[in-house]
Amino acid sequence: MRLSQLLAAIDKVADDKGISTPYVCGGVPRDRVLKRTNDINDIDLTTGDQGIHYLAKEIAIKFRSNNTSYFVMPDGHARVMLGGLKLDFSSNFRIPGINEILKDKGIADPTEMQMELYSRDFTCNALLMTMDMKQILDPTGLGVKDIQAGIIKTCLDPKITLGFDNKRVARVIYLAAKLGFKVDQEVADWIKENPASIANARPQYLAKKLAKAISYNKERTVALLDEMKLWPYVPPMKSLTPYMIGNIKRL
Repeated sequence: MRLSQLLAAIDKVADDKGISTPYVCGGVPRDRVLKRTNDINDIDLTTGDQGIHYLAKEIAIKFRSNNTSYFVMPDGHARVMLGGLKLDFSSNFRIPGINEILKDKGIADPTEMQMELYSRDFTCNALLMTMDMKQILDPTGLGVKDIQAGIIKTCLDPKITLGFDNKRVARVIYLAAKLGFKVDQEVADWIKENPASIANARPQYLAKKLAKAISYNKERTVALLDEMKLWPYVPPMKSLTPYMIGNIKRL
């Protein structure tokens, strides 16, 4: 089945079941803005509300086969595997107090979708794409601008976005290496002031993200770990050992 056919089928399921309109989010719309044409084997979806949980179950039922699996991840988002294609359905996560935080930013009556997108990690991951793949939407008004500027910036103040979920610190390194983006100065400064925050992620998660960062751009990964003084908190990794020893001694 072609991607356009799959997305149309998901959209129809949502409509038939009275679920809010789904959108593609995360890396696919970001890469569309970047005009990257990599093969798509990982699709993130959201409805901006609790309906996304029902949609995940309905899609697992609709495409049930020996090659289909459905499970809920530790962070609450659902994953449906269709053979080698991974569909991730949003956890519908909200930063605590997001309504008041957005009011302070001048958004007096935020929509459910705005509350979800501003609760995401980085502006480059806060775009939406319609299921017909024809439109890229930018509800925060920040995503396209920051992608075009090539910068990793948090959707809210770094102390909120990174302070609430320290796993996102590893994703700063990973995305900067993968995309070739600069790291926003406020983000870099927060990490420098809170370097131990990266170690709050599980060692397996941290090692996996750093390994991926190295695979994309080892030089950039090493430079960021050095700049942000993160070496003492990096788990032992063979690919980084020569750099790790020298940098830890200098800190």
